[in-house]
Amino acid sequence: MSTPSPAASRPRALVTGGNGNLGEAVARLLQRAEYEVHITVQDQSTRAEFAFGMIQADIHVHVVDLTDPPAVAALATEIGGPLEALVATVGGFAGGPFAEMDPALFDQQYSLNLKTTLLTLHAMYPLLKASPGGSSVVLVGNRPALSAGPGTAVSSAMKAAVIHLTRSLAKEWKPDGITVNAIAPGVMDTPQNRRDMPDADPSGWPTPGQVAEVVAFLLSGAGSIVSGTTVPVFGRS
Repeated sequence: MSTPSPAASRPRALVTGGNGNLGEAVARLLQRAEYEVHITVQDQSTRAEFAFGMIQADIHVHVVDLTDPPAVAALATEIGGPLEALVATVGGFAGGPFAEMDPALFDQQYSLNLKTTLLTLHAMYPLLKASPGGSSVVLVGNRPALSAGPGTAVSSAMKAAVIHLTRSLAKEWKPDGITVNAIAPGVMDTPQNRRDMPDADPSGWPTPGQVAEVVAFLLSGAGSIVSGTTVPVFGRS
């Protein structure tokens, strides 16, 4: 993973959506790799329910609305710099026939999947640029964004925008020593997915821990030669 600056005892990482299945797996993996890990949660009740074990693991928990520009700017000030790694896991899926969807879902999916990513990247760029050893960003797309199919139009459109953002920023931020990549997970083996798809066979689904290992590679020194790509993480499904 990225080399810390000489003045820092540990490299610093931010994982947005640290209370989600993937976000928690990434945060704990980075903590074991001796990063100073910062995560975001959306509200105080989530922090109270979830964060105690993370704080005990020396992970810094920030309550922030990632759709609010001043709040995200304040988060950057709280974290300080430099920032060697950023993993933006905030997102969510809304499926169903497009013509039957409530238009309110359009704004919800934009805010959740794309706006949070845009604002986080915009606010954290100075911290990423300040890392003298280089820094790495990993964004999260999804499998439908790499293909097409019924019932996924809105969420996959937002995630496809994230994938295009990955390619664009990889070129724009290359002179700053910042790599930008994305992963595109398929269905992950989580309690929620097992509950929502009781008739599916989860044996081929990747676990959040396995997906987190792919993220870790993209943040690593070995992964520093990779930028602008989206890695499919489908397991055997």
